[in-house]
Amino acid sequence: MEDLVRENISRFKPYEAGKPIKEVQRELGLKRIIKLASNENPLGPSPLALEAIKKSLSNISRYPDGSCFYLKRKLAERLNIQP
Repeated sequence: MEDLVRENISRFKPYEAGKPIKEVQRELGLKRIIKLASNENPLGPSPLALEAIKKSLSNISRYPDGSCFYLKRKLAERLNIQP
């Protein structure tokens, strides 16, 4: 396997995830902890994001739009340019 990975890449240290909140609470004896690591939002997702996810669930078996067709079209409309 080592022959398949360049040496400079093989020296990378793997990502080490932080501990779960409940474990940190237990270790430090705290009742409330707000986790700000790992791009997590302590407020949770916005209601609009949740609604968009719910509306998309029926298409979960489909690949996403890799070429961003609809995004390009909306941006072109907004910027008054050709997509």
